[in-house]
Amino acid sequence: MIIGVAILFFTLFTYNTIEAQSAVYVCTKTGRYGVAFDDGNAPRMNMGQTKQEAQKRCLDTGGEDCQLFFSSQTKGWYTFFMGNEKGTYTFAVGKSKVSEKESMKKAIDDYLQKGGIVMAGCQTLSWYAPKDAIGYKANNAKQD
Repeated sequence: MIIGVAILFFTLFTYNTIEAQSAVYVCTKTGRYGVAFDDGNAPRMNMGQTKQEAQKRCLDTGGEDCQLFFSSQTKGWYTFFMGNEKGTYTFAVGKSKVSEKESMKKAIDDYLQKGGIVMAGCQTLSWYAPKDAIGYKANNAKQD
């Protein structure tokens, strides 16, 4: 019984630190990037851990000065889009609660608005974050 109570208290106190998380770090010098997200399965990551993992992935792929480009605490489909023209990298992210296809369309629209040109060599990566941050809805009544 004591073990059961201890597990209950541990779960209650650590559960509140878990967030739905997606993070993207980019290096504008090299065009390298790193993406990390919580898939909802154990072990869950909090936002700090997710950002740290995305930054590590950026550095591991050759990024030199990886900076946070995007992060979110809500569930949904996300698409990262990146292109390079004449040594200038353009990065974009699209989000959808409906589908991966819609998140891709939004990412491309954002990319084009930033002056990017869709051509061979553009890179894309999509993922699904299945759970909102714990307590997110209570703290953020207006959802995007």
